[in-house]
Amino acid sequence: MIISFQLDVPATSNVGQDTTMARHSLAQLPNEESTNSAQHLKLCFNGSSLRKAQSKGYVTFSLTDGPEYHISQVANAVLVAKHLGATLVLPDIIGSEGEKRGFEEIYDAERFMSSMSGVVQVERRNHPDSFMQRLVSVKVPYNANPGYIMTHVDPLFRATRNVRVITYFPSVTMQAGRVDKDMSPYSCWATFEALRLKPELQEVVNSIVGRLKSHGPDRQFVAVDYKGEMLGTSTCRSNANKGMKNCYNPVEIAQFFQRIGYPQYSTIYVTQSEPGHSLRSLKDLYPNTLTKEDIMQEAEKGGLLKSKLEQELIDFHLCSVSDVFVPAKSGLFYANVVGNRIASGKTDILVPAQITSNLAQDHVSSYISKRSHPAYACFCQ
Repeated sequence: MIISFQLDVPATSNVGQDTTMARHSLAQLPNEESTNSAQHLKLCFNGSSLRKAQSKGYVTFSLTDGPEYHISQVANAVLVAKHLGATLVLPDIIGSEGEKRGFEEIYDAERFMSSMSGVVQVERRNHPDSFMQRLVSVKVPYNANPGYIMTHVDPLFRATRNVRVITYFPSVTMQAGRVDKDMSPYSCWATFEALRLKPELQEVVNSIVGRLKSHGPDRQFVAVDYKGEMLGTSTCRSNANKGMKNCYNPVEIAQFFQRIGYPQYSTIYVTQSEPGHSLRSLKDLYPNTLTKEDIMQEAEKGGLLKSKLEQELIDFHLCSVSDVFVPAKSGLFYANVVGNRIASGKTDILVPAQITSNLAQDHVSSYISKRSHPAYACFCQ
């Protein structure tokens, strides 16, 4: 499977009945009734129905960069371990700034291990130096097909019984046959069942959600994934004929909200780390625009905002549970947030495309309007 990262919305979207935005008034946020009707979907694959196999060796890996990468890295490592018949070693975490954490510092280890029961065996990182000396690292494309794993990974595994999987994301020019078009059942299960924040972190996220909902008269909030630094070194490319760009700035986002009729006092959460000058145009039109610094209590700021990893975790989970999600940039963050939202039935995802339509339904993400997101293959209707 190759994930498309283009923020593409057709000039005339054909929004199916599975999307909730088509039912909303186009000049207001979704109402409470429509939000409450969102239901978690059921995975077609039941991991607990599988028999446990005897382990033939070990697969290790690390969770690197931000949480959007963690989901894909876990899914890929589980996939490799399953096809090799190996035991998966609980990963460590290396943040985007090089900070190192134990898995249990961020995620619920017991939940992870129990969710993998019947899929692959999982052990905690508890091996002597001799174990690490036999370790061979191998780069594996995300969602590699069984043939690729058996050809490129299995020989190394047979020789050492110990491989370290480094996940990378193949480009669209990659030759056919290396990755599966759809997610495998094992990848689906790992993507949507394995990773949960540890209870203390989940409580912080839940608390922030509650405060955001209390800020506006509608008790709703929109999450906008915009970070000024993510646009600092790149140019927003566009295709005017198709109404597409790969990123949008605060001025364009504010104009987009005005065009589709969002009320002035809607609560808008922006993933920008600090308010700064770049958000002034959005705050001028929508004064209830908030960042982490605006919404978090002092005790939480001292404990969480010191680390970029925790900041990224908060952003990722707030964008996953918000009433409406607006991505300002294409990429893996956008793709995996959408996957989480599809799983929970929160399919209100709008892209501020260049098309001039003032109808919200014409701006629904094509991941939803065209059901093109790979997550759809994981769930039974």
